[in-house]
Amino acid sequence: MPVPPFPEGKAALPPRSAQSQKRAWWQATTLWALIGAMGVLLIVLYGADKFFGANQAQDPTPNVSRNPNPGIDGVIALDVPPEQLETGDCLQGFATALAPVTVVTCATSHNAQMIGSFEVTETQFPGADALMRRSEDLCKAIVLDPKSGIDASWSYHFSRPSEKTWKTGDRTVACFLALNEGTVQNSLLPSDALGITS
Repeated sequence: MPVPPFPEGKAALPPRSAQSQKRAWWQATTLWALIGAMGVLLIVLYGADKFFGANQAQDPTPNVSRNPNPGIDGVIALDVPPEQLETGDCLQGFATALAPVTVVTCATSHNAQMIGSFEVTETQFPGADALMRRSEDLCKAIVLDPKSGIDASWSYHFSRPSEKTWKTGDRTVACFLALNEGTVQNSLLPSDALGITS
């Protein structure tokens, strides 16, 4: 009598040694450990980028509040960034056009004043030297109060766009006059330039 064949799919599998089973388990554990480690690394890198990257972003500087009624010290605002200065601001502790300064009333002792600003109209960056000459011409063309007593003890300072800031849309030239030494207690600009009526 013939032996019926085993139903398909019931064929005996070759025996597997304990060694091969152990290796398969180890490989699966290692694979999951590597996937987990990569996940943790990605989370750490993403978090570090969010934490440190936010500090590197060029967030706009918060506006410094100005005191509309300065006291006896005449201080209107402390540590004002250059981009928040306004034409006519009288400045204490001015050393460079690129550093924060204290804005005071012009009747308070000060060593510099922002006398004006301009927007450069060129579409292409004109080059550092050409832009320096143009900035100097613009600043020296500002009409000053003849009663203010400007002489050789004053120097022009100005900020202007660099090639790098030009690419971000910067076109502003800011003009300053600063004493080489000492202080004054008056404005260098005529009253009508500041909208003051006598």
